[in-house]
Amino acid sequence: MAKLLITGFEPFDGFTINPSEEVAKTLDGQKIGNYKIVSAVLPLDYEKALDLLNYNLEKHTPRIVLCCGQANRAVITIERIAINAINTKKSDNYGNTPETDIINDKGAAAYFSNLDSHKLVAILRENDIPSEVSYCAGAYGCNWLLYNILHRIETEGLDIRATFIHLPPLPIQAIEKDMMTLATMPLELEVEALLTIIESLE
Repeated sequence: MAKLLITGFEPFDGFTINPSEEVAKTLDGQKIGNYKIVSAVLPLDYEKALDLLNYNLEKHTPRIVLCCGQANRAVITIERIAINAINTKKSDNYGNTPETDIINDKGAAAYFSNLDSHKLVAILRENDIPSEVSYCAGAYGCNWLLYNILHRIETEGLDIRATFIHLPPLPIQAIEKDMMTLATMPLELEVEALLTIIESLE
């Protein structure tokens, strides 16, 4: 059975929980559709996250990679594109700040995801899960991760399909920071969204 790698990020921005970490842990080891799920929780660390990602790519040789992260958006968003740029003013969880706003000075300006974001969004909506295509993954760890994996797929000719899925915060996060206007989504629905996506993949 082919493997599908789900990555999540550890908590950031003062939160003690990250929905992407919780989804990754929940689905780890399951057999869903055509795939066996393997998961990895990555540190929001520009110096170590790629090493852990590459370790999992080499260990599991997945056919699909679904990178997940948190975005303060009201719906699940599936990224269409990753840009070769990063915010040099915002440090990671470990105090590392990029020296330049270019992720890879030998890389393309941008890469499109090689999973059909529009199709996946349509499938989620057909199952009453609010979702939309996003054309901006930000300029922080999420875009950085997606750009790096798409660059490796392109330059090394890897037989991997990949995209990035942004998940809304969990209700407990609004309570944790006393931000009652924060858009949230229950973990159960986010897990259902990933299950729905995976079951649709050939």
